[in-house]
Amino acid sequence: MDLLKINDPEGELPNSLYTHSIKKKTNYTSVKKDMICQICIIGAGYTGLSAGLSLAELGYEVVILEANRVGFGASGRNGGQVGSGQRWDQNKLEKHFGFDQAKTFWEISEAAKQEVISRIKQHDIECDFCSGIINTTVNKDNVSQLFNEVELLKQKYNYNKLEILNSTDLSKTLDTNFYAAGYLDLGAGHLNPLKFAIGLSIAAVKKRVKIFEKSCVIKVKYGIKNTIFLDNGYQVKCENLLFSCNGYLGNLEPKISKKVMPINNFILATEILEKKLLDSFFKNNYAVADDKFVPNYFRPSPDKRLIFGGGENYTYKFPKAIKKLVRKRMIKVYPQLENTQIDFVWGGTLAVTRSRLPYFAKIKQNAFSVSGYSGHGVALSVLSGKIIAELINGNSKRFDFMNKIPAKPFPGNSSLQWPMLVLGMLWYSLRDRLS
Repeated sequence: MDLLKINDPEGELPNSLYTHSIKKKTNYTSVKKDMICQICIIGAGYTGLSAGLSLAELGYEVVILEANRVGFGASGRNGGQVGSGQRWDQNKLEKHFGFDQAKTFWEISEAAKQEVISRIKQHDIECDFCSGIINTTVNKDNVSQLFNEVELLKQKYNYNKLEILNSTDLSKTLDTNFYAAGYLDLGAGHLNPLKFAIGLSIAAVKKRVKIFEKSCVIKVKYGIKNTIFLDNGYQVKCENLLFSCNGYLGNLEPKISKKVMPINNFILATEILEKKLLDSFFKNNYAVADDKFVPNYFRPSPDKRLIFGGGENYTYKFPKAIKKLVRKRMIKVYPQLENTQIDFVWGGTLAVTRSRLPYFAKIKQNAFSVSGYSGHGVALSVLSGKIIAELINGNSKRFDFMNKIPAKPFPGNSSLQWPMLVLGMLWYSLRDRLS
């Protein structure tokens, strides 16, 4: 099955709130002749766009090939949270890698947030960026662990942008009694992800990056010059190649797909809410993420809708009842919205690794890949593109660090990997519900 077409058969952007919010629409042409370039990037999401922009700023000639539209994948469909840290918390990173490496992970995550903010300011990208994410826990047994992480970040990492919130604080701030405790991170933020992706593409084109939409890559042949074969019969030859396909890679490069696998996640947007509903939530304008294995994540839109994400499935195809799936989770958090109309629902495909840490790989001497952000990639993917640009330009320090993260393949051969992933994810989902 073709992940690029099975859920979006016409290859257009999904019918999401984000798509309806776009004022600056792009319409890049498809490849219409054979080409030769210095750098070719497959995928016009955050990683590819950031890499292209960063490389162009260094003077390289860059071509970006997108099978559908800019921001078509997870970059244009996600929850829009520009969060702190990695997918693992700092305590876990310290236990596994030691303090020095954990500190480097933290420095990279801080640089990732700054890269997003810098790009927004530098290129005047109108993407509704706002400060503040509240990280919460549902389980009372996890409160001390959550608060210990706050103290760890303050004491050992000098990160003083956190404010502890007890259940009463959360109830007043978010208009819900669902959570046991949490903390406000004013160093994090949220944005409209599709507006941001399109803004990056416009900035890249201004730097003479060539972006081609509806130009699907079907095969790659490596060599001194890599050859990229397109489904319309044309070819692109390049000195360096970047795979930035994430969950939409398919079988294009088996070395990546053995270690990075796609899963689907879903989001809804309510109607514009009346004044009496979620007044404090809209006034504070913070995004929220909880600590479930399959997390709920939500935020206010500028026009006072609730954008609520949650729920996954592990087949290639999206379920027919996305609205029912996500609405059920929303009502648990906000029972007062039981009679609220849902105006938009959409799904997207992201990519996970076994460790839930990203996969930075050198496929060949002149072919690279970054993917597997595991739901924590809005900021890191943008920095990852810059890290690839650094690598190609001769500075491999940050790439080498991320490349050393252990990346185990999913067990079994290609026919068994997906079923085994499904079994594992279903187990953790069940554990969520039982807790």
